[in-house]
Amino acid sequence: MKNLYTFLVMLLATAFLHAQNGFNTSFDFTTFPAEWSQQTSASDGGWKLFNPYASNVVDAGWPAPGGDWQYAYTSDAVCQCDKSSDVLILPGTYSSAKNWSLVFDYYFPGTNANVSGEQASVVYSLDGGSTWISLLELDPAGKAWQSATTGLKTANFLSPVQFGIRYTDNGGLGTGFAIDNIFVVPTDKGNLHITGKVQSDAPIFVGQEVMVQATVTNLGDEDIYGVELSIQMPGQQPYTEVIEEIELPAMSSFTFDYPISVSAAGLGTFSMGITPLGLSDPMMDDNSFDVQIASVNAGSIQHGIVGEEATGTWCGWCPRGAVFMDLMANKYPDFIGIAVHNGDPMVNQSYDQWMANSVGGYPSAHIQRKYKDFNPSALEANYLLAKQDAPPAELALDIDYDETTKMLNATVSANFLINAVSHRFNLVITEDGVTGSGAGWSQANYYAGGGQGPMGGYENLPNPVPASQMVYDHVARAIVGSPNGAVGSLPFIVKAGEMHSYEFQFQLDPTWDPEKIHVIGFLHNDQNKQIVNAISTSLLSSSNQDLPASVQTLDIFPNPATTDVAIRLTLDQAQPVQVRILDMLGTTMAERNYGMQQGDQILPVIVSDWPSGIYQLMITVGGQSVSRPLVVNNR
Repeated sequence: MKNLYTFLVMLLATAFLHAQNGFNTSFDFTTFPAEWSQQTSASDGGWKLFNPYASNVVDAGWPAPGGDWQYAYTSDAVCQCDKSSDVLILPGTYSSAKNWSLVFDYYFPGTNANVSGEQASVVYSLDGGSTWISLLELDPAGKAWQSATTGLKTANFLSPVQFGIRYTDNGGLGTGFAIDNIFVVPTDKGNLHITGKVQSDAPIFVGQEVMVQATVTNLGDEDIYGVELSIQMPGQQPYTEVIEEIELPAMSSFTFDYPISVSAAGLGTFSMGITPLGLSDPMMDDNSFDVQIASVNAGSIQHGIVGEEATGTWCGWCPRGAVFMDLMANKYPDFIGIAVHNGDPMVNQSYDQWMANSVGGYPSAHIQRKYKDFNPSALEANYLLAKQDAPPAELALDIDYDETTKMLNATVSANFLINAVSHRFNLVITEDGVTGSGAGWSQANYYAGGGQGPMGGYENLPNPVPASQMVYDHVARAIVGSPNGAVGSLPFIVKAGEMHSYEFQFQLDPTWDPEKIHVIGFLHNDQNKQIVNAISTSLLSSSNQDLPASVQTLDIFPNPATTDVAIRLTLDQAQPVQVRILDMLGTTMAERNYGMQQGDQILPVIVSDWPSGIYQLMITVGGQSVSRPLVVNNR
């Protein structure tokens, strides 16, 4: 669901000529239907649709919309054109005095209001749209979906009434305006409308409690002093609960939070219905809502945590960073350390420039780029905080390295668990055991002599520590995309259940030791500039270095796969071969014993009926096993 806050306009009117019982829309279409119209002088055509199939407003600097991201909007931040009067005209006209309610959600950042005098309002016309009269002016209220309530009586109007939404930049450069979830219903006794959202932007671990926020609007003409909730969770029997303390006068809204505990993994729908209490003849309209919950088993999804350290051999306090980076790597298998060097022979220019601009001094560290610029001694505390953030997608990393040409092809794949917007893939290459001689390789060491207390043995080393005694780990050798991710590596909008992959190519420096190289793929949120998940593997772990002794080569193609995948094995002697493929929850998807095999063998697996996702392919040859990631994307 979207971050919806209900804007309510009460008015007396008749039904639309084309829809005697009202209408509703959440703009889930690619073009405006014929019954919608607009007036504009703008060169970009005025009001547009924001959805996965149409233009978006990201260039206007707006924050990411939530839920399914489909709404109508107008903005001149991109076109810088004439938005002096963009009117979106609601379908139909009104011509008598029947009670009706017009409900919609709106977004009006208004950050340039003092410069351009931009305005947004509900308007009406009595002359077929020649003249528009303001009904309600909407105050800019920052970057959030807003709500408001007002009343109107149209019984005195002699002409049919049209209603519209008008935006103007008043000749300046405005931020724009958006609307969504418009519906028109009759205003009757006990008529309720309810919207809601899960208070979480990430998947929810099974057993975790999450808060659902619901907004109930009383569209009727009687006060309500209590409601009854009907709750339906995936895989559970429905139950009801009475909330007596809700006071809901006529034409008002009430927002409350309701905690739920997620008991099952997977995408499920949480339903909440609501009934007014104490009314003899309630008329219900849209009195329930559903929200999608993306839940995962706590141990079923890989969640890599990236720690980036700003360091340099010239920095006398930087041994502290090396000590705590090693501590984290040894204690937490899912900690991925990256030492970004500055002003020494191990510097990577683009990574170093980004890092230097993001810290206030050396040594400093980031965790997931969410917890930033802190003393490396706080790596563990911030790592534990980051582990509480459920990632929006599970990742796979498939690499192909040619030891002759030093060419690396690395494919990062993501199976998205929730709807996501503005994410990017990235690839980082690090090396352990780096040594050197000459200027710049000796490590400055202010801990020498023990006057600053113990520091992992550096207190027993001189200042500087000679290059011959120094071995540097986690060294950032390359960041293949830009520091904030590879532009265009993912669609701007990704929906839950979609699988996406992106291939990086990079030629390794021949002086680097391939046995000590790590390849790191991560998923980057380009809006908040945070890393939301990461995965790491050694360069040779996915080549032929870890194969059973009798296996000369192992290839899996295509990977990602759509309908079928082929496993190619070359065995230098007859050996029993078994193949087993598991999903991320450990469920066996395919298993087969091929008996004794020898020579060049191709073993096919049909995956066309499998859900898109990341799987683990396990091959056992002569009692020795090896595993590889298998990505299935059969959208």
